[in-house]
Amino acid sequence: MFDYVVGLSPEQAARWTALVEESRPVLQSDGMEAVQTLLAERGMSIIQAIAITRALLGHAETPLRVAIDIVATSKARQ
Repeated sequence: MFDYVVGLSPEQAARWTALVEESRPVLQSDGMEAVQTLLAERGMSIIQAIAITRALLGHAETPLRVAIDIVATSKARQ
């Protein structure tokens, strides 16, 4: 899922992939703000949260700017 990220170790890629999968039901039941709170609680940096958010929404379908705006405007990051 994160093979395109240069310098990301297989362990980090596996952790990010697990967070995407963990976030799917949260997005369905509680919305994107809850996902952002989950990512912040798990210690994900803003850059990591952007990559995970974009993967969650569909990398090909989601412009980078959309993922950036979601993370940057999240109350979890205030």
